[in-house]
Amino acid sequence: MRRLTTVALATCLCIGPFAPSAAAAAEINLLANPGFESAAARWTCESGTAAAWGGHSGQYALTGNPTLASTAECAQVVPVRPGSSYTVSGWVRGGYAFLGSEFGGTWSPPTGQWTRLSVPFTTGPATTTVRVYVHGWYAQAAFEADDLVLAGPDSTGTVPAPPTDLAPSETTSHSVRLTWTGSPGAGRFRIYQDGTPRTTTTEPSVTLTGLTPGTSHTYAVSAVTTAGESPLSQPVTANTMPAQAAPPYAPRSLVATTPAPGQAWLAWEAVQTATDGYNVYRDGVRIAWSYGPATLVADIASGEHTFEVSALNSAGESPRSHPVTITT
Repeated sequence: MRRLTTVALATCLCIGPFAPSAAAAAEINLLANPGFESAAARWTCESGTAAAWGGHSGQYALTGNPTLASTAECAQVVPVRPGSSYTVSGWVRGGYAFLGSEFGGTWSPPTGQWTRLSVPFTTGPATTTVRVYVHGWYAQAAFEADDLVLAGPDSTGTVPAPPTDLAPSETTSHSVRLTWTGSPGAGRFRIYQDGTPRTTTTEPSVTLTGLTPGTSHTYAVSAVTTAGESPLSQPVTANTMPAQAAPPYAPRSLVATTPAPGQAWLAWEAVQTATDGYNVYRDGVRIAWSYGPATLVADIASGEHTFEVSALNSAGESPRSHPVTITT
């Protein structure tokens, strides 16, 4: 078996409480790395598979190239509860694509559009694990898969493995973003800051706010199920950006293009003292935040729109850039 090697960062979600309702617990995704944003971490893949840019959501998706001897399968074994109801689902496109488990599967014929597959099943009275798979078909065209989900109750008998690949990113003077690769069967994660529990989340990423400029913190993450809490991940250290004496100057050279209907790609010169990123404005209203000096704005209504950006640091917000106007 060959592991994928391309690695990308997961998308940040907001912080939530640790004690989910019974309904929320039934909806958690028990698959680790379901969007292949961390290459093939937690998946076992045949040769001919890779992480390709341009997923259904996020940055990457699984691409499989079947051969005469291989279906380019990726699979993951997940702890589950005996006699319980689950659903496997996911998005596929390209050549023939198959999705399921040993309790049954479903498939899609070749298509150029993202298509959602879904198959429910009930585990047996002695079932403790389920093998979830996705693959193409022998000697057929390449397929893509993304946003795979195993929805159902987490295991009551297996303590999960610790998360891996914990990494800080998008560090500002007051916040830090953390991403990691989750554990099969774990739909909740507890984040520790300097050895103390800070918050929990149901996704393998989080943005921690309210930090002091110019400080250093150590972070670790555990996976949590009804069976218990995993050991902590390997710790990482993140340093917030130092405090600034004055707000940054306005960004310069803002340009905008329309790569697709309803989209605008914005780029501008980086501002050296913009340690907290940039605010993006459309028609005078703030619509987004960007860590770097470029961003893609989607879901834009047809018509003429004006864009501006401003720079941020611990001392405040700069004036806005010169506006640019585009028609979508």
